[in-house]
Amino acid sequence: MMKKPLLKILFIASLASVIYSCKKEIKKTVILKNDSHGVKKDSNAVKNDQNIENHQVVYNEIKALKKASNYADGPIQSFDMSFTNQIFKIRYIEDRAYIRYEIDGKVIQDWQFLNVNFYYDSSYEIAQKDSHMLYNESNSSGILLFPSFTEEYAAYFVYEFNNNKLQYVKEIILNMSMPAEVWSNVHIFKAVREKNTMQISLSDNKGKEYLFQDREEVRENESPENRNLSKDLILLNSKK
Repeated sequence: MMKKPLLKILFIASLASVIYSCKKEIKKTVILKNDSHGVKKDSNAVKNDQNIENHQVVYNEIKALKKASNYADGPIQSFDMSFTNQIFKIRYIEDRAYIRYEIDGKVIQDWQFLNVNFYYDSSYEIAQKDSHMLYNESNSSGILLFPSFTEEYAAYFVYEFNNNKLQYVKEIILNMSMPAEVWSNVHIFKAVREKNTMQISLSDNKGKEYLFQDREEVRENESPENRNLSKDLILLNSKK
């Protein structure tokens, strides 16, 4: 008469042992899966770091760039370029040019000498038309192109900016004669930065791309004209 209860007890004990073993295996499997996921995640992190290290930043030309100017006779002439909340104030004093960079009215980079050709075989109006902004929205950084001195090939002074500064980078040139139709039709500038290199190009209305080459650098603040900087700053700050 005692066999059935005994068998029942043994059956329950055996079932409990099986359930415990299964739970242990499930827990072990979960831990292994989690560890595997952790290894995979670390691998992706390394891959992402490599992508950041080799990341290319592409700057496209802003065609909606706003330009406003006042070239009336007087001691100083003005030309402003603005996009969203950023404004670049350019001021001409005799044969010298200066630039100031502001965001939302806050000065990011105060007056500094600006490399731009607005007098030799050029004019205020030509310099204004041939000044360009290239921009990358993802990191709020960009490039400014100002016409340089040239008798034959297209050349530009290159400035780079972000939310913290504006600085001169280099001078570039197209070492080839461009068809007149390129300039008379729609043409677009583009720049690609990869690590410490920057490649700037121009595409015509047919999609053909022309690559600029680096020209001998014109070092900022070493021009003899900058001997007038102290005197010019008084005028610049009185007429912002």
